[in-house]
Amino acid sequence: GTGGESAMAEILNPEQVLRQLRDFGPLRRILLATPGTLQGTLSAYFGAPVTVQVRDQGDAQDHKHFVREVDLVCEPLRITACSARSRIDVEDEEIRTLIRDRCIGLGQIIEVLRVPTTFELDAVGSRDDCFWREYTLEGAGFRYHIREEFPAELYPGG
Repeated sequence: GTGGESAMAEILNPEQVLRQLRDFGPLRRILLATPGTLQGTLSAYFGAPVTVQVRDQGDAQDHKHFVREVDLVCEPLRITACSARSRIDVEDEEIRTLIRDRCIGLGQIIEVLRVPTTFELDAVGSRDDCFWREYTLEGAGFRYHIREEFPAELYPGG
């Protein structure tokens, strides 16, 4: 694009996503269908900054495979808006360096580097205490498989 808009991932199958989300309320559909990083959306929802905090990150010996666990945290409200666990396969050295630095979220890395990316919603579901999604973000030199869980009490309306 031109100007300052963020580089959103392209949703591979929009009709399938809508079918997967038909049993969720409007707010949850927005969160579950957002292709890539949710920081901006969650910050707008809570009216305060939401940041990524890396809880744990494991790095394979070849430095091309990672497992990362993060919380998206709204510190002013003292809440964890979302927790995520990611399996990451990376060939691109620039992306690997940013992942190892643990300073920014996976979705932000794609936006900063402006890498064309596809988004595929693999699965969604809910329990009494949370609702969740699993999705794949893929582009040249990387593939992320991410599971995000959202505390149900923070997002009313089913």
